[in-house]
Amino acid sequence: MEAVVLRYGHRMVRDERVTTHCCLVSRALGAKKIILCGEQDQTPIKAVEEVSKRWGAGFQAEMSGSWEKELTEHKKNNFKAVHLTMYGQPIEKKIKQIRKHKKIIVIIGSQKVERKVYELADYNIAVTNQPHSEIAALAIFLHEALKGKKTKFANPELKITPSLRGKNVKKKTRATG
Repeated sequence: MEAVVLRYGHRMVRDERVTTHCCLVSRALGAKKIILCGEQDQTPIKAVEEVSKRWGAGFQAEMSGSWEKELTEHKKNNFKAVHLTMYGQPIEKKIKQIRKHKKIIVIIGSQKVERKVYELADYNIAVTNQPHSEIAALAIFLHEALKGKKTKFANPELKITPSLRGKNVKKKTRATG
């Protein structure tokens, strides 16, 4: 399954750290791309570029001026829209149906989401019906939708070897010459 994340309503300064974490979670848990809609802010984009230099390429982050245009275009290209909201249907009741789709666009809010998002979404999904973070919802949803698939990135400078205790990070040596 191809997953793209759409960050609705990004606000500079106020959402910078949370949006950056949404980018990192999207990248680490298998999305191909995140589209940031809202105020034009290159800070999260630059953070993703820095992470990709060190930890491997293959994930995109981009800005867009219109969430509606992005959502409409993706739906025209056979993406199913999944809006993550605490008001939605329980993930456990819909995840099998969602997994059947080849392409999904996952919408996560920043500011209050307007009614049109709920109406355009093919699914309004809740990981819980209690107040929570969009970062947590995104992580849980991507893990469930993609069945915990591990993402591989091209040409990482740094690579972790899992260990029981401590940190085992290998740094790729650059060829000189």
